[in-house]
Amino acid sequence: MQRFLVRGFIPMAIGAALLAGCATKDDFKTTQTTADAARMQAQEAREAADRAVAAAQQASQRADQANSIAQQAQQTANSAQTAANSAQSSAQSAASSAEQAKDDAQAAQEKIQEAQRPPVRSTRLARGARG
Repeated sequence: MQRFLVRGFIPMAIGAALLAGCATKDDFKTTQTTADAARMQAQEAREAADRAVAAAQQASQRADQANSIAQQAQQTANSAQTAANSAQSSAQSAASSAEQAKDDAQAAQEKIQEAQRPPVRSTRLARGARG
């Protein structure tokens, strides 16, 4: 836009005013002032565009950082889930082992009780004898 104004429109406007033959110094100054104002506006627009581009680049960098942090959080969550699954499996295995140990202890207790019982003696009575 600035190139168009500086190289195209402004010189044409000045040239047209001068060629018309009715241009005075005041007209020329007015045209020059208008051209200067247009250049200033074009420069301000370019600076605003440059600021907008810089802000967009900064926002893009922040988005990339946020994405990286989100990926790290996802990996951490996945690791935590894996650890939780492993802990649950270990807990189930421990519970199974505890149940087996309980059953073994109960069986051992029963064997100890059987071993402590006095043997039952059966006495043979002779025929006709009462016991």
